[in-house]
Amino acid sequence: MKKIHIIGLLCIPLLLFLGLRTSKAIGVSGQETAPTRGPSYHYETESIDMVEVGKLLERLGKEIQQKGEVTAGDHSFALKGIGGLEMSVISMRGGTGIQLEFGAGIERPARTDTSVSYARSNRAGTAAEFAEIVAKVGESLASKSAFVMEDHTVAFKGPASTVQRITESMRQRGRGQPYTFYLDVTFGETRFPVPNDEVDAVEAEQRGLIKEVAIKESVGVDKDGIVKLYEKLGSDLKAGRVSVGDTELPVGENIQFGLSHLVSPDGKTHRIRVGLQFGEAPPRKRPTGPRYSKEFFDEPMKKVGALLKRLGSEILETGTFKLGENAFTVKDTATYEIIASERGFSIELSYTESKKE
Repeated sequence: MKKIHIIGLLCIPLLLFLGLRTSKAIGVSGQETAPTRGPSYHYETESIDMVEVGKLLERLGKEIQQKGEVTAGDHSFALKGIGGLEMSVISMRGGTGIQLEFGAGIERPARTDTSVSYARSNRAGTAAEFAEIVAKVGESLASKSAFVMEDHTVAFKGPASTVQRITESMRQRGRGQPYTFYLDVTFGETRFPVPNDEVDAVEAEQRGLIKEVAIKESVGVDKDGIVKLYEKLGSDLKAGRVSVGDTELPVGENIQFGLSHLVSPDGKTHRIRVGLQFGEAPPRKRPTGPRYSKEFFDEPMKKVGALLKRLGSEILETGTFKLGENAFTVKDTATYEIIASERGFSIELSYTESKKE
């Protein structure tokens, strides 16, 4: 059964603007657990009565509460003290997918990146629905001096800095929505570093793939000032728009939205983000030039090397390369990704024509 990551099911731009990440280590962003040692247990089935699933979860819960361990197969596994939890629920293909991950007692190296303390995202909703969520966050801040997001609470310790920003994606894939808006509230004792997952967005903006439409930044903002920002955003959303400074854009019928709480590596600085993606995506442009696709199995690596060498030589010499009967023309600049591991090596190469003003 494929693992379900609710965050990963969102489109890539939403992932970037919310600053979320799917963690390899349970409960800690950006850290990978050490190889499994000692006994282990794995069970998988695609056909089970959901009543039995309920009984299993109930038993595990009782064991954790009463004995600080769980029993699986012939082994008992300790689960005591402070741990990490990730839970994702999403409707999919006419059913419901649930991912539940938790762990305790795992030794982790010191944090080097911001960690996700809370994240909620919705890939299909309305501006009115999001307005209600924003209003609740603002109301909790006004009455309790804390950001309350479902069962997650973050005490506010001001003053804070705020950023309101609208960006537009210059490259559309599929039906992605072109505009992004977010409101960041950052407070704490130290400078908040850019999360690793947002570095890609910064680089995309430097390459002209993302364009800033409007931005407004403030420092030394107290609790009342932040409450007013949430009230204004909620009012704008109810009116079907977002605004930053003199820039105002309609959000349309369907949006994607989310909230997140990120913490700096030293745990002393916090960022609360509310944001959405909106706007009608332009019609998808289908490739009209020559195309080539072929898959090979069990090929000698020398043959693969010869192919790579030929493609590189042709690109350098003529600016084109040939596959089958088709010739492909490349551009002066490109976007590429290289992935290498013990399992294999892959290269993804593409070019983007500059947008004409």
